[in-house]
Amino acid sequence: MFERVILRATERELEGQVFVLEDGTTCTLGRSSECSYRLPDMFYMVSRRHCRIKVSAPFVRIQDLGSLNGTYVNGVKIGQRGKEQSCEEVVEAEQAEYPLWDSDELRIGLHVFRVEFMPPPPCAEAEVRAPESLWSTCCPAGH
Repeated sequence: MFERVILRATERELEGQVFVLEDGTTCTLGRSSECSYRLPDMFYMVSRRHCRIKVSAPFVRIQDLGSLNGTYVNGVKIGQRGKEQSCEEVVEAEQAEYPLWDSDELRIGLHVFRVEFMPPPPCAEAEVRAPESLWSTCCPAGH
């Protein structure tokens, strides 16, 4: 199980930057300032609202939001608006969701991200106690 998903930019001007998606969240990626994560794009290869990622452990799902240039996972196009389709038509049509897995590569326009699942922090080390005190039926006075 994981607590968060990291999108680590591996190429271009965002290289090295990370976007953190907490469990139980939904975020949008695109050029618009209204998106959860804004992707700079001077060539207009990223749509205003390009894709949506839903994190609900143990699942992570991605959905293209009718982008003109498509969204790719491991080199496979998972969605794209047809050139003859309007934005309104795409919004009305329910787009398919696809799973994202640890180590997947996500491409949005010229931006490339490595998907990383972050496991929960390790448990605190157990307190060392004598075995005979583990099953004691005696309670300290006042407790």
